[in-house]
Amino acid sequence: DAYVRHEWDLPVEAVIRSGFSGEIFPPEEATPAQAARVREVAELLGVAPLLGRAVLELSRGEGRRVLLARALAPGPELLVLDEPCEGLDAAARAAFLGHVSAILRAGTGVVLATHREEELVPEIGRVAEVSGGRVKVRGRTEHHAPRRGAPAAGAHGRAPRRAPDLERDLEADRARPDDALFSLTRATVLVDGRPVLSDLDFVLRRGERVAVLGPNGAGKSTFLRLLAGEEQPAAGTIERLGLGARAGVFDLRGRIGVVSPELQARHRFDATGEAVVLSGFQGTIGLAGEPTASERARGRAALARLGISHLAARHLLTLSYGELRRLLLARALAPEPAVLLLDEPLAGLDPAARQWVVRTVAEACDAGAALVTVTHHEDDLPPGIARVLALEGGRLRG
Repeated sequence: DAYVRHEWDLPVEAVIRSGFSGEIFPPEEATPAQAARVREVAELLGVAPLLGRAVLELSRGEGRRVLLARALAPGPELLVLDEPCEGLDAAARAAFLGHVSAILRAGTGVVLATHREEELVPEIGRVAEVSGGRVKVRGRTEHHAPRRGAPAAGAHGRAPRRAPDLERDLEADRARPDDALFSLTRATVLVDGRPVLSDLDFVLRRGERVAVLGPNGAGKSTFLRLLAGEEQPAAGTIERLGLGARAGVFDLRGRIGVVSPELQARHRFDATGEAVVLSGFQGTIGLAGEPTASERARGRAALARLGISHLAARHLLTLSYGELRRLLLARALAPEPAVLLLDEPLAGLDPAARQWVVRTVAEACDAGAALVTVTHHEDDLPPGIARVLALEGGRLRG
């Protein structure tokens, strides 16, 4: 989050090497032994091909694996992991948890904080349950292993829609252009000259709810940024909310609601909860101007409707990750947008908070908002999802 907030775009090799000093910036060039160790842990976690890339170019999952390599680089006696699997796809989660098991068997201590019981590897012997500032320690009595083998069905037993369904959807989309909120035709997006999205055809209709799945680095966050106007296609076209092919973030302010880990990382700690919510009307991080009386009233109404008015006067530094995520959802909903764009909206949340977010999003969609949500946990999808699409290698598949 510090790299994102301050736009410190170090190469991945330097990020991993900074683990030897514990600083965000590595203080000196790598010794031969350090360079070898950086390469070793990068290969262990599957990020060796990323060593020359800039850290801010990475997907959330790729960045998480790089930070895990940074933690492992000095060969620590104790490994402290706070929600380490958030942002990782199923394969990356399984691989990382395998590394945690191996580290424990080799004698390194591990303290792992998680909201998901299935991430507790068998080698973990004790569970400390923290609630209301109190800690209750218990032994391990059961390990809930993730299901393996069969492809996951969607929420409520729904299977992802296959290619014929996608083709029929695209034909129906083209036949109803006036109903389209977003319309992509052979859209290609480059990041630093590298194609991240290629030849995308996609239409989102009013009130429609769509989920996008895919592995780390597939381009899911870039896809949402493209819809939100933060990216523009290098080839092909995109129409956003009837505002023309070149409509950007400024044009879309108040018309779309966005929640993402990157947006959360960019918020300043000295802001208040109310200021975060009001910034949704301006589409900015922090308040770029004085909110109107109407915006203040609508912001207060959103806080009250979501049951978080008590967070309005709090500064972000005093909030938990989950409390800030709730404020970002209020920020997205306060302007009553036509579309919600949600990137891993349940990351870092406990089960009760996840249920709260799912319920809140479903209520907004029932009131008429369209939805595009990205997740690595298909069981977390809100009800009413009409299409589940896979983004693989920069291309959408049904």
